[in-house]
Amino acid sequence: MAKRKNQSAEVRRHDIIEAAMEIIRHEGVSKLTTRSLAHAVGIAQPTLFLHFGNKSHVLVALVDAIQERMQQEMSVLGLEQLTPLEGLKTVIRSHLNFIQDQPGIPRLMFAEELQSGDPIFRERMDQLVMFFVKFIADLIGAAQDAGEIRPEVIPQQAACLLIAAIQGLALRWVLSGGERFILSDQADSITTTVIEGWTPRA
Repeated sequence: MAKRKNQSAEVRRHDIIEAAMEIIRHEGVSKLTTRSLAHAVGIAQPTLFLHFGNKSHVLVALVDAIQERMQQEMSVLGLEQLTPLEGLKTVIRSHLNFIQDQPGIPRLMFAEELQSGDPIFRERMDQLVMFFVKFIADLIGAAQDAGEIRPEVIPQQAACLLIAAIQGLALRWVLSGGERFILSDQADSITTTVIEGWTPRA
C-alpha cells in the first residue's frame, strides 16, 4: 500500500513539473504561480504545497528534471564510439535538438527571476550550467590528448565560449518565436565558426 502511495506521489510530482514547463513555454516564468500551476494540474493549492512548498521549489525541481533529461540524452549518443572531437560536435547537435524539443528551457534560462530574483533558483541553475561546462571541457581535454585540438586552448574557457554561442542562438530563436530558423540546423555553423578554430593548423 505504501509503495503504491509513493508511486502515486511520484506521478503527481511528474505531472506538476510537466505542467510548470508548459506554462513557462507558452507564457513565461512570470506567469508561473502556485495558483496557475494548481489549476493546470487540476488540484487544489494545498495539495500542490504537499509536493512543493512554493514557486522556488518548483523551479528547482524543473532544473533537476532538465539535468536528468540532459544526462539521459547524452548517455545514448554513443560517444565512446566516436573520437572526442566528433563526440563534441555530436553533443552540440544533440543539445540544440534538446532545446528545440523543449522550448520552455531557454525561457527558464533567461527569466527575470534568474537575473535578479530567487537566489535558490539561481544557484541551482548555476550548478546545471557548470555541470554542462565540465562535460564539454572534458571532451575538449580528451580531444587535445588525441591531437584533435591545439594544446594551448584552455578547456574551461573554450567550453564557456561554446555554451555562450549556444545560449545566444537559443535567445535569438526564442525572440523569433521559433519561426525564423530551425535551432538544430545551426549546429554546423557553431562547429565551423568555433570548434574548427581550435583544431591544429596545417
